[in-house]
Amino acid sequence: MSTAHPAGTALTDLIDAFRITDRSLLRARERLRVEASLDSETAFRRHALRYFSSLERDARSHLADIDRKLDELYQRQYNLQAERGVAERRLAGARGVLSALREATAGETAP
Repeated sequence: MSTAHPAGTALTDLIDAFRITDRSLLRARERLRVEASLDSETAFRRHALRYFSSLERDARSHLADIDRKLDELYQRQYNLQAERGVAERRLAGARGVLSALREATAGETAP
């Protein structure tokens, strides 16, 4: 068994930090560890490139979806804050009218 190329070892160490479930990538990694040949390293890199390109695409799509949901949430929050302001002004106005009515009614009943 020959020793693996240092760059290949660093690459496998980097990839091993992920929980890989892709069988073809796992087989290529195992073949690289057993054979440590140029062919096995090339195959490993090809499988890793395919796997992580897909992972990047999925993650980018997920982030875009989350950003869209956050934008919708921020817009709803902004609208609700504005609606709350209107409701507070209506409440203050209604209380002002009720207070004035109570004062007027109290003044009419006093002898």
